[in-house]
Amino acid sequence: MDREDELVLVVEDSETQALKMMALLEEAGIRAWHSATAEDALDYLGGNRPNLIVIDYHLPWMRGDELCRQIRMNSATSDILVLILTDDAKDSVERQGLESGADDYVPKSVESDALMARIQALLRNQKRRADTSHRSQVSYFQKHRVAVVDDSLTYLEYLKKELEHDGYDVVAFEHGEEALDYLTKMSCDCLLVDLVMPKMNGFELCLKLDNLRTRSGSWFPLLMVTGRDSKEDMMHALEAGADDFVSKSGDIAILRARIRALLRRKVQRDEHERISNEFRGKELEVVRERTEREAAERRGALAEQLEVANQELKETQAHLVQAAKMASLGELVAGIAHEINNPLAYVMSHLDTIERVLDGVANTIATHSSTPEAKLFEKAQVRLGDMRGGLERVRDLVVKLRTFSRLDEGAFKKVDMRENIESVLVILHHRFGERIEVETSYAGDNVIWCSPAPLNQVVMNLLSNAIDAIESDGNIQVRTERDSAAFRIVVADNGHGLAPEIKERIFEPFFTTKSIGKGTGLGLAITYRIVQSHRGRIDVRNRELGGTEFIVTIPLNLAEISNG
Repeated sequence: MDREDELVLVVEDSETQALKMMALLEEAGIRAWHSATAEDALDYLGGNRPNLIVIDYHLPWMRGDELCRQIRMNSATSDILVLILTDDAKDSVERQGLESGADDYVPKSVESDALMARIQALLRNQKRRADTSHRSQVSYFQKHRVAVVDDSLTYLEYLKKELEHDGYDVVAFEHGEEALDYLTKMSCDCLLVDLVMPKMNGFELCLKLDNLRTRSGSWFPLLMVTGRDSKEDMMHALEAGADDFVSKSGDIAILRARIRALLRRKVQRDEHERISNEFRGKELEVVRERTEREAAERRGALAEQLEVANQELKETQAHLVQAAKMASLGELVAGIAHEINNPLAYVMSHLDTIERVLDGVANTIATHSSTPEAKLFEKAQVRLGDMRGGLERVRDLVVKLRTFSRLDEGAFKKVDMRENIESVLVILHHRFGERIEVETSYAGDNVIWCSPAPLNQVVMNLLSNAIDAIESDGNIQVRTERDSAAFRIVVADNGHGLAPEIKERIFEPFFTTKSIGKGTGLGLAITYRIVQSHRGRIDVRNRELGGTEFIVTIPLNLAEISNG
């Protein structure tokens, strides 16, 4: 417990005494709160929990010992340390204070440093209570065992009889070494130590016993009893680890009261620990039951999770295979386009040269238009025009092949989907042949934000399925539509359409109606994934006059969604 976490409640009706005590505590770095009456103190304890309560014995309406009894009778405050201050020198007052449940009793006439030594000893005890995690438990039905260490056999015997008369189980030792040896094997509830002893004095023994308490985790109070009643000895003893200091020359009733106060403190500590251990045990049991239940639920869901993971793995593998195929196709198309483009540029360059040369001699030959050579010249010009038209068609094909093979454009960007669709139509032209007529209709604006290569794959998959759905001659319609929110690509055919039971499964991976070796069932599944990655949707419906229509919808705010 840090010093700034320590809190002391001062219950004092004298404003002067209260200010003096508050200043003393704050000078030591201890937070303090002041209540002028017992009633105010009880109100304060209703919402706060100090580490120590310093109470003036003579309070208005309720004495300090009566307030102490109130604190002890309440389970929420019964373990708070209490120190009673008084200016009454009567022994009976001290006994009443200790009997009421106070942990210590100090005259107001004591010097400030001695008072602070008492307070710090109590707070040190409170700190050990918070730090110690394992302590012995004491049954309420067994006698308290009190150990006494004193080299005076006469006083030792006297004290032993007095304590046994009070119902304690007393063990007596003449030397500190004997007590240390005993306590390493056995336990006790309170230990009385004489200050002046041969070989090992009370200060040294207290230090060793305090160290033993710390190592073992078993707390027992230490009470130093001495014939040398001085402030210096008392402060030295408290610094060495003693919890209280009593003069041998005083009334034996005071010693009894001190022992009872220390034992009461130990009982409260042990009871607090017992209750805490019970709560910890119940908490552990609840945690264990919850853990077992959660483990059972996890085991019950494990098979389903594995199935889902296995399905996702298959879908991912299928997607990677299809993506690899499309990447290979794109590289092949890009390579072919490159290889065609170089000789094409060479031929068209020379074609321009030939046309310029022929244009230069055209006037001369025109004067001999009736000659056979002039007719051959005119025929050559017509052939050159036809050649230019054919070469321009080849050049247009190369441009469309390059558009299709945008493998480096996996990132999202602005794309003219009309160009992309036209490039796919060029790639699939050989499959249309003479039996399938393709009709196209485009919106006024076909520029959208998308990933071009995957969207090319969507169009190719839909067109391939439309071709496969037409068994003989047929018609395929490709159109684009646009409104304020979305861009749509529609691919419709007049094939055999889809049965309801097939329509519900067409986007499932590996589901296909094609014969073995002609279909893998991956095309529409991958198409669905690509459309999802564009935050869009794909719908399918049968046409009224036969055939199927696929509608791919891509949101126009995709750039904002992606950047957000």
